[in-house]
Amino acid sequence: MKSLFHITEDISRASGGVRTVVKDLKNQFPLSTLLSTVKDKDDVDIIEFKKSGPWLYSPQLKEYLNQIPQKPIFHLHGVWMHAQYIAAKIAAKRKVPFIVSPHGMYEPWLWKEGALKKKLYFYLLSKSAFAKARYIHAITPDEQKNLQKLFSKTEVVCIPNAIEIEDLIERDKPHKPYILFLGRIHPKKGIKLLIEVFNSLKALDFDLKIAGPENDHIQELKLLAKGNERISFLGAVRGKEKKRLYRNAHVFIAPSYSEVVGMVNLEAAMMATPVITTYQTGLLKEWGQNGGILIDPNQKELKNAIQVVSKWTSKERDAAGKKLREFVINEYSWKVNKPKWEQLYNSMS
Repeated sequence: MKSLFHITEDISRASGGVRTVVKDLKNQFPLSTLLSTVKDKDDVDIIEFKKSGPWLYSPQLKEYLNQIPQKPIFHLHGVWMHAQYIAAKIAAKRKVPFIVSPHGMYEPWLWKEGALKKKLYFYLLSKSAFAKARYIHAITPDEQKNLQKLFSKTEVVCIPNAIEIEDLIERDKPHKPYILFLGRIHPKKGIKLLIEVFNSLKALDFDLKIAGPENDHIQELKLLAKGNERISFLGAVRGKEKKRLYRNAHVFIAPSYSEVVGMVNLEAAMMATPVITTYQTGLLKEWGQNGGILIDPNQKELKNAIQVVSKWTSKERDAAGKKLREFVINEYSWKVNKPKWEQLYNSMS
């Protein structure tokens, strides 16, 4: 296989699930190189480039890509910034095969935010650049259909997000059962909906724990939760603390309006915790027959799902979690999905 370069504008923890997916992919192919204009201080294995302005314009990255001596493969992650655009332009000029992973950024719900600006950027600038890709990569079959409409002459391949198989840690049953949300705090994640529904279930003897980095949106959520002592905001959690939160939760809920799988859903399931999430994640429909619950993100369906799982005994909860963990291992583990990436990259050599 040729030298592989992963290129994105932001690989910091603020980028959310994209960081997890891209870093995991790099770890599966350790000889590959990860290039970004934003990273965290502890990201010693990532090459960072100077940038400026809202587009994160980086002449330094452009110069680096032009000077790569060998015939490489470029894997572009994301779609809206200078890093992906200039990489696509250089790849086309140098006849370098490249693949674009939008990571759900072209999903219909996300076009609503800054719609005019995004459409102008897409149709006037990036579409023609990305259309020259050897492949466009979709994470779910639903995303694949949407991307094929946007790039009708480019082959769109579907490989899901993947997760390492991890040993289960011991579960410490909490004094009071809790529902967990963990992830990036953003309106598309449906956290406001979750709090509204939880507030309406006044007789529910559960806590709701919300974990994620502080930002402007969280202030709106804290105001909505004000006065409800059952709701707590934990801030960012990582490592062993994150695993314990997943493992000890009665259920994990991610009521997203738009997502492509959502790594947090896989992480929770890997810890044998049942997961309520939405059809809009694009997860396989069999999720709902294998210990998980799929809903549309509205108050009625979310309320009903919470009421159902709140009545589970510990034995029923554990059985659902175990079944979902096995499903994720069989469908979403790296053991199953790494060969798909190997075949794809080799086809570009």
